Parts: sequence; C-alpha cells; structure tokens
Amino acid sequence: MSDVILAVLERPEAAAHLLRAAERLAVLTRATRVNVLAVRTPPGYAALTSEAAVGELLADLIALEDERIAALEAAFRRWEAGLTEAPLRARWSSVEGLADPIVNEGCRADFIVVARPESDDDEPTRRAFHAALFRTERPVLVVPPGWAAAFGRRVAIAWKDDNRAAKAVLPALRCMGSAEQVHVLLGARQAAVEATLPPILSEHGVQAELHMLPIFPGTFGQALLDKAHELGADLLVMGAYAHSQLLEALLGGVTRHMLAQSDLPVLMRH
Repeated sequence: MSDVILAVLERPEAAAHLLRAAERLAVLTRATRVNVLAVRTPPGYAALTSEAAVGELLADLIALEDERIAALEAAFRRWEAGLTEAPLRARWSSVEGLADPIVNEGCRADFIVVARPESDDDEPTRRAFHAALFRTERPVLVVPPGWAAAFGRRVAIAWKDDNRAAKAVLPALRCMGSAEQVHVLLGARQAAVEATLPPILSEHGVQAELHMLPIFPGTFGQALLDKAHELGADLLVMGAYAHSQLLEALLGGVTRHMLAQSDLPVLMRH
C-alpha cells in the first residue's frame, strides 16, 4: 500500500510551487499518487460575498472563475509533463463547491498540501483552507509563498505533550527516513524543567536532539521559527490548535502565528 497526496490549488501564481512541494512530499513518503483538486466557487455565492461584485454581471464572475481554473489546470499540465519520479501518477479534477469537495477528497488522502493563507484571501479560499486543516483529520503540509527548495532533510518538531502533537508526529515519521537531522523544540516556562525526548520518537527508532526554549510573554511562535532557522530546518512539524474551526481570530496563538508568518513548510495536524 502507498500513500496518496491531495494538493489543493487556489491561486494560479502559487500553483507551480505547491505542485513541486506535493511531488517532494510524495518522494519522502513513497507515495505513488498525487491527486490535484481545484474547487470552483459557485457564481451565486461569489456574487454574494465579493465586494467587487456589486456592479458586475453574473457572467463576468463566471468568466473570471473560468480563467482561474484554466490557469490552474495549465500549471498542472506543465508540472505533469515534467514529472520524473516513477511510478508517480497524477490526477486533475475540478469541481464546483465550497469546503465539502476538499473534505470529501481529503478524508481519502494520506496527506493534504495547501498554500499558506494570505492576508488578502477571499472568504471561499479561507473556508477551503480551514476545511483542509480542521475537518479532514489528515496531516496538512502548509507551503509558504514562493517556496521552491527541497525539504525533509532537517526536520524540527514543535513538541507539546498532548495528543495533537503526537497526531502530527506519527504521519511525519514517514518523512524522516532520509532526514539528516531531527530536532525537538520544547517550550518551558521554568528554566529548571527537566525534559526528555518524546517516547514516540525513540519507539520508532528516530534519533533526535532536544532543545529547550524558554516561554516569555509575547509570541512564542516567532521563537519557534527563529530556532528552526538557527538549526537550518527545512520542515517544521506541529499540532494545529484552534478554539473555533471557523473563526481565524480564535486560532491558538502559535498556530495563528505560523499560518501568518512561517517562511518554511509546516506539517500540521489538528
């Protein structure tokens, strides 16, 4: 049995980087299939939610959406033509809807690849991202804008002793087979706290180095990012936390910071 990667395309300008990230993830996990999904926003819904739709005809909205989907498919075809990783197979699909198509396909995949949210994303794009991260119960690789490098050689794990961190680490183990270094980043409010590596790593034969990070008032997410960069990490693994699955403002503080600021791929699982 081999893994299936689902890549969800939204922005045409991000499609090429996202597809290359999905291909790299397939190599790391020995997946043989990458399913690529583009969700077409229903024109009636777009007319209700778009600020620019007041003076536009419905036909104009349909034409804009046709143009976006065509650009996404063109990016997919170019990427597919250049695939060199045999026996990797790719499938393109485009369906109309909001979050449900992502949930339906995502629940059948082993990993989901999405672009990191942008501040100017429209409401359907934000809804699609939240569906992937919080409704599929699958690990989600969040790819920052413009990321074109390989990842998985130096892995940093943001560890918290709870089930969400463990749920994120378990699928990430499949990405660590060729890792040169694995680092565990553990936050501590007291300098004298005694800590050991998570048993989940030693039980799976993963050698890792533990790093204690003091938790001070402010943004701990930035401290995690700074340490990951200091260690030369090219992939960060962490649990995703939210008090609400719908409101971005209520995301857990570290999760919110990573989704806004991370400049390296983050493998998350809620």
